Amino acid sequence: MEDTDVQIRIQATAIISSLAHKDEDTAKQLLDEDVMGPLITQIMPGTDPVLMEASERALNALLGYTSTRISAEEHTSMIIPYLLSIITEAKMSPRMYEMRVHARVELAVLILGKLCVTEARQFMVANTGAIDLLVPLLLRGYPRLQIATLQAFSALSYENMEICRALVTVSHKDRSFSAIVLELARHQDPAIRLHACLCLSNLSRMRVAGGVSHDIQNIAVPALVKLLHCTEVDRLQVIKALGYLCHEDADIQLAAKGAGAISDLIKILTEIEGQEGDDFVDHELNILTMKAVFLTLGTIVSVGEECRTNAVENKVLAHLVRAMGHRDNGIKAAACLCTQYIVRSVPICRTHVPESGILKPLLGLVRHATSDVQVTATAALINLLPEFSPLRFEALKEGLIDTLVQLFDVENILIRRNALWCVRNLLCKINDETRMEIIDKVDIERLFKLLNPDEELLIREQAAGVLQNITAENDIGAPAIFERLGSERLVELLKRMLSPRANTAIHIHGLYLANNMAVLSESHCDPIIKDRELIQAIIGYATSSVSEVSIGSLWCITSLASHKKASEAETEDAEEPQYLAEFTELGVQLMLENMLNDSSLCLGVRDRVKGCLDCFIPSED
Repeated sequence: MEDTDVQIRIQATAIISSLAHKDEDTAKQLLDEDVMGPLITQIMPGTDPVLMEASERALNALLGYTSTRISAEEHTSMIIPYLLSIITEAKMSPRMYEMRVHARVELAVLILGKLCVTEARQFMVANTGAIDLLVPLLLRGYPRLQIATLQAFSALSYENMEICRALVTVSHKDRSFSAIVLELARHQDPAIRLHACLCLSNLSRMRVAGGVSHDIQNIAVPALVKLLHCTEVDRLQVIKALGYLCHEDADIQLAAKGAGAISDLIKILTEIEGQEGDDFVDHELNILTMKAVFLTLGTIVSVGEECRTNAVENKVLAHLVRAMGHRDNGIKAAACLCTQYIVRSVPICRTHVPESGILKPLLGLVRHATSDVQVTATAALINLLPEFSPLRFEALKEGLIDTLVQLFDVENILIRRNALWCVRNLLCKINDETRMEIIDKVDIERLFKLLNPDEELLIREQAAGVLQNITAENDIGAPAIFERLGSERLVELLKRMLSPRANTAIHIHGLYLANNMAVLSESHCDPIIKDRELIQAIIGYATSSVSEVSIGSLWCITSLASHKKASEAETEDAEEPQYLAEFTELGVQLMLENMLNDSSLCLGVRDRVKGCLDCFIPSED
């Protein structure tokens, strides 16, 4: 490329372009040989037009892969001005209507979009005035240029709230950017419709669509669903776009269900399953498509009961069961993720799930799959083990507790977190015999160690939840913890849970654990009351701005303050509660009275303050 002969340089550049199109590894090797610098030099003004166009095509090919786009960091600031100059020159030139000029602008816009792979580069492009230059191109009557421009806007605004906000304020010829893109979402060209919907998805996801949110539901969602059947666009990209648009937005998920997205996606699964033994089918593409379908279905059913019911009515559970036995781990993981959202529904979990046969393949993945699959399999299992699930006892018969205990020691933190969460759900309203079996196998000592301040917060949070549920609504859990830890280590455990280093969830678990321990026995109360640091921590949380923390503290104070010796509690003429003097000395009554006078206190906390204050007011009898 250093040859002075233009024809030789054109041929060399064409070869680079061909090699870059070959595969990602070849493109990366070319970047390592620093071909981008000379190529950028060859698109400068004054260069031979043919060489310039060949260089632009080579740059576009080199940047065709995510890894190469990221690797082009050092050249970004140099190339952007040249790309924008091409657009500016074409805009000012009367030759704008010539096809050759359109092709050059299209290439420049494509390259510009491919550079926007990081937030820093998005801002770099936006700050050079690219937005105002690109918007008019959307109104040109040249589909390829319109598609390239939409792709550039998609890349520029992806997951970038500030740029999305800027876009909704932009207009051209009295038409807003949003209105222009909405119109393109109804274009006769399916590729234009797809990329317009991708732009609108970015605005919707960043919650900046404002007044056009309803239009996005009514235009973009049905457009994407119709494109699922279109052979002129990449169906895989359409499926992913639909999932992206529906993410965490209940209204758009309902709109997708209303447009027939769920049934159409499940039909795609049926189609792919029917091609399994066909030698003339691209099975690699089918695997990618199947995975995308399960992920998108999971997104659509993640919030609303109507969407989950619609999926079950369209026989999604049978597809999920088959997918859990697929040879591809990506499909297994995606199927588990979809299952996790489907079984959030209590009615579905009680009725359709038990007869689907999904438990055994799911347990198989929990035990034997790769860590990536185990993460989603254990997450799905969590939702199959609450008290209302008829599958929890079947799972216990399959040796689930031993499996979960083994997972406590794996390296992957998410698997460990999910295993603890499963145990936590199992402990809710379980019979005493099973509760003791879980306590013995899980081991209180292990849970004590998991609440070490040096342990990961995710693990501590779930271990705290397990301990609370061991003692909740039963008479055997609290004595079991006290027997295994003793009074001194029980106090240490509660201090860990109520430490400022713990989060709000752990604080709540700690307060209710202390409450559950205190309710049953004087021997449990004494260590808590006598440790000044611990009791002051419990009292301090009563005035927390988080209502759940405040209520937990007040319950704990009530249980401790109202506790009487067993011999006294059984007589009508019992003396005042045993620990009332300690609480009075700590100023608890005055604190409660001040809280009651606080008009900003929420009703739930106010009611609990009244109940707690009753312990400190002498009975009129």
